[in-house]
Amino acid sequence: MSILSTIRTRAQVTTLEQRLREIGLVLMQCDRDGSCTPRRSARRDWLADLVHRSPLVTRGLQSAVERWNAEDQPLPFEAVPGLWLAPIPLQERRERTGYVIAAIPTRELAAAEQLSAMCQAARLDVPMARRMLEGLNPPAASEVTRLAAMFRFNWHDQQVIDSHSSTLEGVGRELGESYEEINLLYTIIQGMTVVERPDRFIAFACEELLHTLPYRWIAAWVHPRGSSGSPELIVAGTPGRASSVIETAAATLADVLDAGSSCVVDGHPGAGAILSDLGAAAMAHPISRDGRVHGMLVAGDKEGTDSAASSVDMKLLGAAASHMAIFLENAGLYEDLNAMFLGTLEALTASIDAKDRYTCGHSRRVALLTRQLAHAAGLDEATVARMHIAGLVHDVGKIGVSEQVLCKPGDLTEEEYALIREHPLIGYRILRDIPRFEDILDGVLHHHERWDGSGYPEGLAGDDIPLVARLIALADAFDAMCSTRTYRSAMGCEAVLEELARGAGQQFDPELVPLFLGLDFTAYHRMVDGHQVVDDRDIATGCTTEDSKS
Repeated sequence: MSILSTIRTRAQVTTLEQRLREIGLVLMQCDRDGSCTPRRSARRDWLADLVHRSPLVTRGLQSAVERWNAEDQPLPFEAVPGLWLAPIPLQERRERTGYVIAAIPTRELAAAEQLSAMCQAARLDVPMARRMLEGLNPPAASEVTRLAAMFRFNWHDQQVIDSHSSTLEGVGRELGESYEEINLLYTIIQGMTVVERPDRFIAFACEELLHTLPYRWIAAWVHPRGSSGSPELIVAGTPGRASSVIETAAATLADVLDAGSSCVVDGHPGAGAILSDLGAAAMAHPISRDGRVHGMLVAGDKEGTDSAASSVDMKLLGAAASHMAIFLENAGLYEDLNAMFLGTLEALTASIDAKDRYTCGHSRRVALLTRQLAHAAGLDEATVARMHIAGLVHDVGKIGVSEQVLCKPGDLTEEEYALIREHPLIGYRILRDIPRFEDILDGVLHHHERWDGSGYPEGLAGDDIPLVARLIALADAFDAMCSTRTYRSAMGCEAVLEELARGAGQQFDPELVPLFLGLDFTAYHRMVDGHQVVDDRDIATGCTTEDSKS
């Protein structure tokens, strides 16, 4: 029986595909121009993904087809080092119309440098793909000709299939069951970064799990960090019931199950009655780590012919819950570390502001306004947080300026003003050796530059002034004019805003000024009132701001 007569129906092509896959090969099809028509199984297959999704293989196939079209008996072609393509010509009325191809991975593919690019295209972890390739017990390159001949003429020979399947059956079955878990966890791990908001990561993980499990919806019920706030319910998919029903069930399950519980399903003693309200084959798993329960991961309304939650379903739900717990723990540690870091910076800047009682709280207020302005300018959350830090430390260089100069009433001499103008450069030198402060330094060094180029220390103008410095310049000027200083009284808020408007295009970025004028200053005025209370108490007791905090 010829190959051409056995692959003309879809069922026969599927049979061929399955038999090839059992011995570690992948079926492909293409037309005479090299346009590939990937064969797709109902279940996702890591090896098929590795072959079909790689642009390197696609380009190699194009080169192969150019050669095959000129050959009466097309020979195997090495599309990527270690990956051979063995063709069978397809013909209609003696005209060659395309090829059925067996993609044959050999031992050399696991060591090929191109494997990394192929894994990236297929969203596979490189070390894991290499282990799975080695687990297939792939042939050497010298065996490609034999496998190609087997593909052409002897694929239907059951003895050939049995000779391979006897050694690969166990590995193939294990890999098939594990692929969905590997792919899911690799995707989730790629999204695990503690600088992102936890709720966004949880939503992302639920969506990825929904794409993998045959369920209509996945929900995560997560406790807030700290003692305040209410648990949040994040749902992926379309439940056929109100969110309050899911939330109530998740809260009840969190009370019933402890941190060490595994996945529970409908019918589980103590939890089955709760899950029965959540649809077909509902299941749940605690989001827990080191004895602490962070929440509950729930899936409901299973779809398809299998009406029960399978062991694979439960394993995937548990694996996702474990990674969510790890992320939430890491996010909490990051929040603690970030809070300690900001607290240290605030203590440092407060001690600098305390050199002059008239500037009490100045750095914190500038940081607040800089953050608000960065938000209004449409910057992302991570950048906004960095702008806040830059505003907080913008005057750190004043630690190197004499208090006699900083606190001098009345006008400064030219020499004294020159000393004041040194503080941006002093601050830059203090902070420049701190790791990952590169984006902060521009704000410290250039926040006294002017849009028209008449500022200091470098006389930058227009867009040459870094954005962070332009943001701080507005916040700094606003707070300075709103505050009483040794040389003048505070101006009213409206008068200050009018002054800023007049400075647009001269002192300040003309595009940022309208954004600043539209800010909500409620939080700023609340902060001013708090600092004023502290300052008045310090004056009455004869101590500095720093003393009052100790």
